[in-house]
Amino acid sequence: MADETKCQCQRCTVRSLMGPAILITIGVLFLIGQFYGEFGFGRTWPVILLVIGAIKLIESTSSGEGHNKQ
Repeated sequence: MADETKCQCQRCTVRSLMGPAILITIGVLFLIGQFYGEFGFGRTWPVILLVIGAIKLIESTSSGEGHNKQ
């Protein structure tokens, strides 16, 4: 178990950004909703789908060279 290392390939690195990017996006959307009532979460939630799509697109074009298959 001690010799197992986390994969450092570009694809896995981009994939690990998915959770934080979604949380930051949700936080920003709620913040915008607080300051600008007409742009509440009900109208801006599709931005989350755009962020997910952008990360998946970057992930699919990233290099998998050096990927650790565990």
